[in-house]
Amino acid sequence: MPSFANLSSKPSASDYKQDMLSDPVHRVEFESGALLSRARSTAVPRTRELFYPALSEADKQTLEDWEANTIGFGGEAFNWRDPNPNDPVMYGAKLLGPIKYNMHPKSPHHWQARLRIALLSESSSSSSSCSSSSSSSSSSSSSSSSSSSSSA
Repeated sequence: MPSFANLSSKPSASDYKQDMLSDPVHRVEFESGALLSRARSTAVPRTRELFYPALSEADKQTLEDWEANTIGFGGEAFNWRDPNPNDPVMYGAKLLGPIKYNMHPKSPHHWQARLRIALLSESSSSSSSCSSSSSSSSSSSSSSSSSSSSSA
């Protein structure tokens, strides 16, 4: 999976937003006015909104190239590390829409960029290696049981 674009500037902390992709509660209102609610049974992806207040022209080109040629305008997932220093986890993420660019209002040589991403899962190489080793051990045990049954 590709990684997020390598930019020289960081997103604005004051405009950093966290949210959920959809409401995690299923709500039904009856004609009588009674409200029935329950938690949804599926996981609800969390979202992050990032705002880069002053990208250089080179960073803007890097981000545009990454969006178009690396992730196909959001068609592919990518690895992303949260800029929050208290969250050291690497996530699998998807772009939720096109990146929006505006020319900086006070500096015509800089750009502002806003993007919204959905966090899919934690991208941990140790968990993927554990799952692959457990699947290989289960396949070897099933092949050994089938060979013992065929010899009987």
